[in-house]
Amino acid sequence: MGVSVAGRTVGAIAVGTALVLGSVAAPTAGATTPPALRPARATPAVGGTSGPTWVTITWTPGSDGGAPITGYTTTATDLTDAARGHQTCVVGTVTGVTESTPAYTGADACTVVALTPHDTYTFTVTATNAKGTSPPSQPSPPFVPSGPSTPGYWLVGSDGGIFSFGAAGFHGSTGALVLQRPVVGMVPTADHGGYWEVASDGGVFAFGDAGYYGSIPGIGIGPAGSPGPGRKLNAPIVAIVPSADGGGYFMVAADGGVFAFGDATFAGSCPSIGTCPGSAVSVLPDATGAGYWLVTSVGDVYAFGDAHYFGAPGATPSPITSAVRTPYGEGYWILLADGAVYAYGDAHYDGGASGLAPDDPATAVFAPDDGGGYWIVTADGAVSAYGSAPDDGGMAGARLNGPIVAAAGF
Repeated sequence: MGVSVAGRTVGAIAVGTALVLGSVAAPTAGATTPPALRPARATPAVGGTSGPTWVTITWTPGSDGGAPITGYTTTATDLTDAARGHQTCVVGTVTGVTESTPAYTGADACTVVALTPHDTYTFTVTATNAKGTSPPSQPSPPFVPSGPSTPGYWLVGSDGGIFSFGAAGFHGSTGALVLQRPVVGMVPTADHGGYWEVASDGGVFAFGDAGYYGSIPGIGIGPAGSPGPGRKLNAPIVAIVPSADGGGYFMVAADGGVFAFGDATFAGSCPSIGTCPGSAVSVLPDATGAGYWLVTSVGDVYAFGDAHYFGAPGATPSPITSAVRTPYGEGYWILLADGAVYAYGDAHYDGGASGLAPDDPATAVFAPDDGGGYWIVTADGAVSAYGSAPDDGGMAGARLNGPIVAAAGF
């Protein structure tokens, strides 16, 4: 057996007496989101996928030498700068793992993150059982992370007007239309070639390469509080987010009701568990697509499906207005109206804008694809950048037809 990329065999594998390791594949670049920062807590995709600063390594197990394999460890070597290598990923339970991980379940893949863009890497895999740990496999062929794309972001007003900054493209808006209900949210597609807007009645507007997968009015449900017979929303829609692979989307209403369209998978809601105090702010899908977090204005976070609970601020001096998950789906940032930010899971805290006036609250927190910081936008369109997120401008001082209600970036 050999080490291969896209089916090319490039060398034999050295094996020890305890274990025989199969082939290891370092795939070419892809466009999907990695399943988690800690792959042992999710099921990584089998087959090669990669992103700007991460790569999923796959392999074929060989003989276990007479004792069941209990874990695999993937290790990166940076051929450009050895000091920047040594990233590891563990699947299963092996000696020296500091975080409790479940037993190996046969998902022969491991996602290595935090790679340096444009450096050249190779990867090796070792297997562990009761007899010990095997020698490393032969290195994979070289892999070069492409690096994050040029960043950019969009702001959206309550009239549906879209404002593009940096590398974000303008693909259309509802700014020139007369809407029955105000726009309350927007999200881009995975390749940033389009976006969806959603109004408070659940009407969806798709632009660019965004696919239309349905809407609340389209399934015969009227706006909250509207007159006449028929089914109606119990509360207005407040946000829209894409499914894990972008083949659908979720909407969340102020009462915590969740609506799934396309391939988005419903995993529960506040009405399904009774009630949630406060108003729902957003629903955030986890990396697997089989769960999500629901964040409320009073600082509570509810985990549904297989989403792991990472914490919540609880009672805060200012209401929660926005939340966004990290690029790897293993944490989230939560924003208060006064500009304060709370970070949970693998989200890194880079500061906030505490003390904003109530008449110009912080309305959205959003992050670049590489997870290097985040942006905060206020109702008047002022954008503040934190961490390594670039400042590409905002709408502060401009005449707006409606306040900025949502934002998204990459």
